[in-house]
Amino acid sequence: MLRSERLKNIELLILDRPDAGNSISSELTTALLEKLERLKLDKDLHALIITGAGDKFFCTGGDIKQYQLIKNKKSLNDHFDRTRLVMDTLEELECPVISAINGYALGGGAELILCTDYRLAIKGAKIGWPQARLGIIPAWNGIDRLVRDCGPRVASKLMFTGKQIEAEEAKVLGLIDQVIDGNNIVDAALSYAKSLEESAPLALKATKRIIKSCSKMTAEDVRKLQYDIFPDLWFSADHKEAEEAFSEKRKPTFSGH
Repeated sequence: MLRSERLKNIELLILDRPDAGNSISSELTTALLEKLERLKLDKDLHALIITGAGDKFFCTGGDIKQYQLIKNKKSLNDHFDRTRLVMDTLEELECPVISAINGYALGGGAELILCTDYRLAIKGAKIGWPQARLGIIPAWNGIDRLVRDCGPRVASKLMFTGKQIEAEEAKVLGLIDQVIDGNNIVDAALSYAKSLEESAPLALKATKRIIKSCSKMTAEDVRKLQYDIFPDLWFSADHKEAEEAFSEKRKPTFSGH
């Protein structure tokens, strides 16, 4: 259902329901919440990668069979609130979060990638928000995230029509950062994650925090946040190490302090 692998300070999460399109069931929601809560406390975590099992689906959203059992608004809200919490928790992790899109990312699966900081997709991957064709809207806060990433006109085009787009078009629209030939999507994601080890952990976390704040805070408050953070980083052990490494013409060894 949910598999995880640890490669030093990089965590790999695999949505493992290929026979159900790697859809997010109630049980998978529970597993994700438990795993993400543990990762929130992991001070050694430098990057998280999320992908789907198999070579066809990244994630096709929620579990349709389970949805058919929901009979009233309260149970509907209870069910969807838990998955919204998964999305929020994933997005709010301090470390960079990378999606390795190995196939179809549809509906809630397309909403999921919007919670990640860097997005790689195989050349044949398709992304779409078909909810309007089903008489609903994205349930996991996908609309505001898509507007944030691509603007209202692009969001309108994609969500009004429910059209699936190829990875190359998604890259042009700014939804995807990198399109990968072949099926080595996880290797490409790992390569990017490892490249982040050249950046100091505290600086990475601070940069992500400020970037996320730009869509939630006023410009004045964002600048105040930057001014508050900058001195702490300046006097950090990692900044001192970087200066010494520069003088000694070597690569720095960061400690996260």
